[in-house]
Amino acid sequence: MMPLLRKAFAFIRRDFCIESGYQASFVMGLMESLMLLIILRFVGRLVSPTASSTLSHSGLAYFPFALVGVAFARYFDLMLRMFSDSIRTAQVTGCLEAMLCSQTDSITIVMLSSLYSLISGGIQLLLILLGGAFLFGVDLRHVDVPATLLVLLVSVAIFIAFGVLSAAAIVWLKKGDPITWVLGGLGGILGGAYFPIDVMPVWMQKISFLIPVTYSLEALRLTMLKGASLAEVAKPVGTLAIIAVVILPASAAIFAATIRRGRKEGTLTQY
Repeated sequence: MMPLLRKAFAFIRRDFCIESGYQASFVMGLMESLMLLIILRFVGRLVSPTASSTLSHSGLAYFPFALVGVAFARYFDLMLRMFSDSIRTAQVTGCLEAMLCSQTDSITIVMLSSLYSLISGGIQLLLILLGGAFLFGVDLRHVDVPATLLVLLVSVAIFIAFGVLSAAAIVWLKKGDPITWVLGGLGGILGGAYFPIDVMPVWMQKISFLIPVTYSLEALRLTMLKGASLAEVAKPVGTLAIIAVVILPASAAIFAATIRRGRKEGTLTQY
């Protein structure tokens, strides 16, 4: 256990040393998020709660609905991208094969390489939510913390698994990552991050129910904005748990098989 913790700390320290030279990137990311909140705030003044059955039945205004949706959708998108970005960077710098040939197994290497992004992304998520609360008056006083943390934990596990699949796609395809494009780009739209699902055409609503982020955002909005307990979000959480049980071992097996194939063919360093 202690050797693994030392390795984790070493990866975090390495990435922190790299990113500390680019403080402007972190600041610009926060500014981008703040500008997005401002836009959503003014859009919210144009949207009536009666425009959507989701908003009217839940008693939510548009801006709190969008704040939670966009903040967590961006965080989940980071979960998807951080693994493939880590693999891509290692390929470009020529150290991927050396990393994967160490005594640490390939899955652990990828996980440790993404720890810093997981932490820094979590900090940005928290700052966005605090900005919505303190700058724009979103009421987050009724958050059911245990239920919210459980939903977040299961959701992060799912998107980490899809992120590992994304990394496998990079190793296999070299260029292009359909998993991130579908679950990240389209997922934020079809999953209801920016607007309620019920305002979309029926065929788009059917697709949205195939995307994990739909269930994550539904449960998070209820636990954070309405104070819903775990029992009240049992249906979306149950769906997420089933997805996690299936996708976690499958993603690990697929990534390991992709690495073995790359070693056998000598293509790990190609990009």
